[in-house]
Amino acid sequence: MRLVLDYLQAVIATVKRDARLYLSYRLRFVAQLLGGLLTLTVFFYVAKLVRPDAVGRHASYYAFLVVGILVLTLVESALNLSALVRMELVAGNFERILVSPFGPIGGVMAMAVFPIVYAILLSGITLLLAAVIYGVPIHIGSVPAAVAIAALGGAAFAALGVVFVAALIAFKSSTGPVWVIAGLGLLGGIYFPAALFPGWIRWASDVQPLTPTVDLLRHLLVGTPSGESPWLEFVKLIGFVVALMPLSGVVLSQAVKLSRRHGTIMEY
Repeated sequence: MRLVLDYLQAVIATVKRDARLYLSYRLRFVAQLLGGLLTLTVFFYVAKLVRPDAVGRHASYYAFLVVGILVLTLVESALNLSALVRMELVAGNFERILVSPFGPIGGVMAMAVFPIVYAILLSGITLLLAAVIYGVPIHIGSVPAAVAIAALGGAAFAALGVVFVAALIAFKSSTGPVWVIAGLGLLGGIYFPAALFPGWIRWASDVQPLTPTVDLLRHLLVGTPSGESPWLEFVKLIGFVVALMPLSGVVLSQAVKLSRRHGTIMEY
């Protein structure tokens, strides 16, 4: 129990540090909020080119699109974890994580917490703006469940982000997140239902955590019909988290060992 409390305190300390660093850039939140509002406006008019019920009876394509875009923001915040670790390497701070009792695996995973929490908060505010300005119907009673699903999805995406951190530490390069984000956005049904894909590629939407995350959030928040049973989608998401988190930790551990053996762990 004492060890768990020590690790929890280390995670909280990391989150506080990251929050202070973020708040030191006073206009960043306003700029991101305005950027989100601009995106909402652009897609509001794009959605007018599509039949309102194109994603299901009594469902709104614009609401479908808004939730998808906000989930993609969550994906980006988690998968760009390697960029945060790169900044620590450049600044010379990563050495402190390596020699601390927390260790590199705990330290890197703790660094993912603030971006995910912030992405959920920013997405919630943006969704509220979409409801107030553009009339997106939100099921208020489902918001707590949606936050829990977003946190689970964030954990699954963070596990993928840790794999890219491992690539950064082992090979001093990690350009994969950009391609993975683009691929997930296409295959996960962010902009259109994955059911529109031909059968030979449709399987790809079922083997990654974005599809159940975005389906559940759409179902909970705006009532879009889920492609499968919501409970089945929930079990899938839990399965991704349980499978990916330990695997990502093992991959990162091996990358640290390889880099230490080569004497390049602090190089970038």
